[in-house]
Amino acid sequence: MNSNLKKLARCLVAFSLFDACGGGQPASCPNDLPSTCAPDAARYGSEVSQIVAAQCVSCHSSSGRMPSPDLTSYQGVFDHRSAVLNQVYSCRMPSIALPAAERKALLTWLVCGAPNN
Repeated sequence: MNSNLKKLARCLVAFSLFDACGGGQPASCPNDLPSTCAPDAARYGSEVSQIVAAQCVSCHSSSGRMPSPDLTSYQGVFDHRSAVLNQVYSCRMPSIALPAAERKALLTWLVCGAPNN
């Protein structure tokens, strides 16, 4: 198992513990976490950054309602990738459900190590 998948497994264990304490996924949240990584399945520069800008930055920026974490840059998203993965996968963030294609791209990029590509 590669190191990114090991990290993901640890995150999911932590998420499962949180879920057991009553913080689980909404009933309508899909169970769609990618199980494999394809090279360049999702690219930060041409796809993920636009999703984050459109769906996250209005709240997660210095002028937003939730300035921490600041998701206005690749480094900000990368530094908080585990939290972003947990929040998106559990349908807690963004506050309005992502379109399926955007959700898939963002989750795939996060599961695949959040490369700066």
